[in-house]
Order: sequence, then C-alpha cells, then structure tokens
Amino acid sequence: MSLNGKELEMNTMDVLLLMGDADSTREDCRRELEKGGYRAGVAGDGRKGLALIAKERPRVAVIDLDIPGMKGMEALKEIAGIDPAIVPIVLTGSGSVDSAVESMKNGASDYITRPFDPHALLESVRRAAALSESRKQSAGQAPAADRQTMALKGLELLGQYYSLGLDKRDFLGELTRLENEAKRHAETVGNIGEKEKLLRDMLEQLNLVDEIIAKYDYDKSTVLQIMLEVQTRLNWLPGHVLRWISRRLKVSLSHLYTIANFYEALSLEPVGTYKIEVCTGTACHVRGANGLNTSVSALLGLEPGQTDADMTFTLTNVHCLGCCALAPVMKINDQYYSNPSTRDLEKIFESLRREKKNDIAVENA
Repeated sequence: MSLNGKELEMNTMDVLLLMGDADSTREDCRRELEKGGYRAGVAGDGRKGLALIAKERPRVAVIDLDIPGMKGMEALKEIAGIDPAIVPIVLTGSGSVDSAVESMKNGASDYITRPFDPHALLESVRRAAALSESRKQSAGQAPAADRQTMALKGLELLGQYYSLGLDKRDFLGELTRLENEAKRHAETVGNIGEKEKLLRDMLEQLNLVDEIIAKYDYDKSTVLQIMLEVQTRLNWLPGHVLRWISRRLKVSLSHLYTIANFYEALSLEPVGTYKIEVCTGTACHVRGANGLNTSVSALLGLEPGQTDADMTFTLTNVHCLGCCALAPVMKINDQYYSNPSTRDLEKIFESLRREKKNDIAVENA
C-alpha cells in the first residue's frame, strides 16, 4: 500500500479508508484528512483492507458498507477482533435506522450517509481518534493485583483527589456512593451476586458511558443523542447511569428523567435484547390477538411488561402497530410477524437465543 507514491511503514497510518476504487469521494476524503494532520491510507477491497488494518493498526477505520470483497457489516465485526482500540466509522449511500443501529452495536462510533461533507468526516475522525487513544490507555498492562499493589493504586488516586481540592472523606464517600448504586442496580435487575462482580459490571457500564460522552465532546446540547446511544448499547437507562451523565455534563438529573419519560425510544426499566410487542388493537383482537398473546406468554414464561432473567426477551402489549392487514401481528425489535403459529414462535425464539449467544461469544473473543 502506498501513500503519495511512498510505501507506508509499520504504525505510520492514523486512518484507513475502506472505500471502493471507483468511489469518486475517496481521494477527496483522503486529502481532507491529510490537511487535518492525519496520515491516511486507502484500501479498495474489504479483505485487503482488514489485512492492512492487522498490519498497520490505524487508530480509525472508515468503512463503506458497500466495500467490494465482503459485506461492510462483516468487516466492521472483524475489526474489533483485530484490535479493540481501533475505532470504526461507517459510510453508506443507503442509510436506514436498522443499519445504523446494527452498525453502532458492532462498534461504529459514527454513521455517515451520502452525500456527505468531507469536513464532517474530518470532525468524526477527530472524535474517533481521541476515543482510540482513550481505549489504548485503558488497556495498559497493570501489575498483578495484590494487597500492596492495590494500596499503591489507592494512594495514587487519593493524591489525585487531593489535587482537586477534595479530601479523604470526599474520596471514601464517593466510593461508598458508587458501591451502594451498584447494589441498588443489581436489586433492580434481580442479579445480586458477588460484590466484586457488581462493581465490575457497573464500572464497565460507566466506562462505556464515558466513551459515548467523550465522542460528543462533553457537549450538553447533545444529551439526547448520548442517551439514545446509551439506550442502544445497554437496552435501558439505569439510575446510576443517568446520575453519571448528570454529573459529567452538569445537567440536572430531573431534566434527564424528563427526557427519558418523554421519548418512547428511551426506557427507565430493564429491557431485553429483543423487545416483543404483541398488538391488541381492534383488528388484531378480532382476528385472534388473545391467542397469540397467550402463546407468546406461555413459551417465554412472561407476562406483558416482564423481562426474563437473562435480559433476552421483554414482552409488551401495544394498542396498534399500524399494520392491521397483517392482524394478528407481533413485532420483535424492527421485524414484524403476521399470525405466527406456536411452532413458528418456537423457531423464532430459539433462533434469537442462538443469535444472542453468538453475539456474546464474538464480544468475548
């Protein structure tokens, strides 16, 4: 791979553009990135692009979902396996809500539709590069945990707290508050376990929230976008997360709850990976909605409004899904199902369970 006629050496690439050779905007994007101080490379084929990413380890990968050689979404998933610090940005000429949500779930920090302004891409890359550096710092190797090592870490943190004009009592009080929030969160989702796991789970969530907030430059005017992205990643807005956002952005907690209660896309209750909505409107009621509701409830062991223990399914009833011709109908996330039989439901639920299991395996790989 060359850049302006020169061969790229190891670790000399900041951004890789995975865009087809025939893409007329590719060179404009590359030039704009170089003007912004980024060393940019290009790859016109998905497989070759992934090989180059594995070699060069750029901070940011800009992926066209229509990249030749493989599906763009597949490339997006593989990048995380190569290096979790690499931050992808998705480009597409045929944007949709489904595609945007899937892209974000697979690690994209931004979703840009064509036509786009190269200046906008530059700004997105700037945020993604900062996020990449943050991930690299967080992944730094730490010495083996023992009592003495942890005491030194605590002493270092206490010193940083003193530098903010706070004292030991403030420091210990903040830790106690976070520990109590972890316990309350566990009680809310019915997942009370070892103290270490409770704290680790909450730490992962708050680190994720920090990544999302940093992506939006701590701009309180983007609080709705931040909350929507947190909702997409966690499937709901836990109380400790809202309190964390409130402190980070210096936005009142009451304002965040007002937003969460106003927008239907946001939830203050735990929601499973798959939200099942069974329509009970007039058309569906007449054509057998009660039977469909009973079958779904029996197969999942859930009543409307409940979520299963492993946060896979949430069952709800809605007054209308806007597709009366399909009655009786249910919706799972963005997919509609018309008058499914009990056997159909069994296959659907089993397929979704396998899908979630595979997704978890990929995340943990």
